[in-house]
Amino acid sequence: MLILGSCGFSNTAVRIKISELVADKSGKMLIVPLACFFGTETGEKERRCASMAGFSKENIYVFDESKPEELLGMKFDYIAVPGGNTLKLLKLVRKYHLDAFIKEQVADGAVYIGFSAGAYLACDDIGYVTNYDPNTGFITDGNFHALRLTEKYVLCHFDTRGEEDIKMCRQYIGEEAELVTINNNQLIVIE
Repeated sequence: MLILGSCGFSNTAVRIKISELVADKSGKMLIVPLACFFGTETGEKERRCASMAGFSKENIYVFDESKPEELLGMKFDYIAVPGGNTLKLLKLVRKYHLDAFIKEQVADGAVYIGFSAGAYLACDDIGYVTNYDPNTGFITDGNFHALRLTEKYVLCHFDTRGEEDIKMCRQYIGEEAELVTINNNQLIVIE
């Protein structure tokens, strides 16, 4: 299952909805705050807020760039990827080989919870996100392929956007692809 949204556990409405969507909160969670402005500090904040949603705080781990190998041998039941610059996130997920790791965990039954950049990361090709996130040297080879966990495309923070943003996205993804808009207090679930 994929749970995609614009805002993370620190958003009360989102936290309540996730609490309702995930019945069993006893498993292990990995939070990957690679693109967040304050990195592991934001990861720790999301950890505290996830525990407020009913997840066991001692079972929530925050990925630390200074110790990238530390958690990669573990099995997780939930993978939470908060926001930030989507292109930076893609670059760092690749750098630490988290792309294959996350796909393997999801294939093995883990729930993927993506917020903003983390929601975009679940999509196939995220080149359309350059409309919103500057690509300041993050992706230099033109390969914007992300995790490919869903064939759908998302447009996060839609309550601050409009029809012009949909048109910009469509120029990249085409008219046939399914584009789902997500407001800040909204989540979508993909089974």
